[in-house]
Amino acid sequence: MIFSELYSTVLKAFDEAGWAYTEVEGREVIRAGFEAHHTRVDLHLQVFEGLSAVSIVSESPHAGAGEIVRERVSELAMRVNQTLTVGNFEVDWDRGRLLFRVTNLFSTPQGDISLIQGLVHTTVGEMDRIAPIETILRRAEGAALAALQIPELLNREDLLPEISAPDPDLD
Repeated sequence: MIFSELYSTVLKAFDEAGWAYTEVEGREVIRAGFEAHHTRVDLHLQVFEGLSAVSIVSESPHAGAGEIVRERVSELAMRVNQTLTVGNFEVDWDRGRLLFRVTNLFSTPQGDISLIQGLVHTTVGEMDRIAPIETILRRAEGAALAALQIPELLNREDLLPEISAPDPDLD
């Protein structure tokens, strides 16, 4: 199979970043996993040559849940989406699974390495950021689940990883 210029750029972006991945045979799709702050984030990236597009999707490791949990996870996705400028959360309703998807259309057939790497960072970061809140929702039951205030959970700074200041000696 002859691969597109964009797929070659995707592979180069992963290789340059030192990210491990596996290719899906016969398709312009790769799979990768990242150990983030809160959770492991598995994703797949697909190239759509005719559109000069790259789409990256990560799935929460949590699946299945009762109707009320699924509704609360859907509310979480909706509330987070209101704050995003790139990408969006979705809920696979039948499987009860939270996903994050980001897609970019490139103006050239070869795309852009740094933009592709940024999209991967965004996908991993957003899924990791929401992981502890999703876990809180999925562990709660009954009245405790109903009482959880998702806007308050989203404002909890203790759930965010610390960001260290850049080391001036590395500049």
